[in-house]
Amino acid sequence: MKKASTIKDIAKALGVSISTVSRALQDKHEISEETKVLVRKMAKEMKYRPNSMAVALKTQKTFSIGVVVPQIVSAFYASVVKGIEQVANDLGYQVFVSSSNEDMTKEQKNVFGFIDHRVDGMIISLSKATDSFDHIHYVEDQKLPLVLFDRTSKEINVPKVVANDADAAYMAISHLIDRGNKRIAFLTGPEHMLIGRNRFRGYKAALSNYDIPLDEDLIVRCNITVEDAKEEAKKLLNLPNPPDAIFGINDEVAIGALFAIKEKGLSIPGDISVVGFSNSNRSRYMEPSLTTLDQNPVKIGTLAAKLLFEQIDGKLGSGETKEIIVPATLIIRSSSDK
Repeated sequence: MKKASTIKDIAKALGVSISTVSRALQDKHEISEETKVLVRKMAKEMKYRPNSMAVALKTQKTFSIGVVVPQIVSAFYASVVKGIEQVANDLGYQVFVSSSNEDMTKEQKNVFGFIDHRVDGMIISLSKATDSFDHIHYVEDQKLPLVLFDRTSKEINVPKVVANDADAAYMAISHLIDRGNKRIAFLTGPEHMLIGRNRFRGYKAALSNYDIPLDEDLIVRCNITVEDAKEEAKKLLNLPNPPDAIFGINDEVAIGALFAIKEKGLSIPGDISVVGFSNSNRSRYMEPSLTTLDQNPVKIGTLAAKLLFEQIDGKLGSGETKEIIVPATLIIRSSSDK
């Protein structure tokens, strides 16, 4: 096997000093742009790869970050990771992604695993089961840069990037009311989930704005899976005075409702309308296609990464709890477009 090229080899090929090559590869300001271009070109031609262990020992950085998401197969989280990688790659960082699979114990293992591997920072979206935060507070105690996105908690005072959940829900419910719906059910998740509480605020505000009384019978919790949502939606449809629309906390829940409505033999949106949240790939290919809210996940990922690197670079002070709210976009499709 051919021996890997070193900084010394690049310096010899260009007829410059080893320190010049090293500083050029680190993008130091004292090296001219012309020299940097020459060094990078030669490094690429010689297939040079930096010794990550040596760099870590010298800089006290691994040039890697960890990302923990609730579901690895979710189009939303995949798009967020894409946004994170766009920023990280430009800065020469590796991104390691793990999934909690909606399990708090797995989330804890992922977090501690990233700490053991000495990542330079973490970006996390909490699982639906996470109702205590000792592992997150431990990250804070270690002074490790941390950003939360999408599923967060008021108990954790770190930078966050979230959708405008309350405003987005208000927009969805207003859309349904404008289409003639009056009895709108809210199929939500576990009580401790902040996104559920925020989306409920928007739901309640929209009903109030249109002088529609809040009916507690139409607010139902589920385990935010298609199967569980389908069973809870069936209960809603069997009420003496059933809903004429269902708003799901996410697309999986809304799709579960669609299945329950179809089994009941009702027409969508003729008899009942449905709106989801997150604009998953599945939502556009359902029959009927699902009205939903696009959270602009790539932008969420990009902003979360920028917040993290502000901390890594010392540009965001320790203890600062900047929160960025990304507006969601209502996408009207067949499930509510009467």
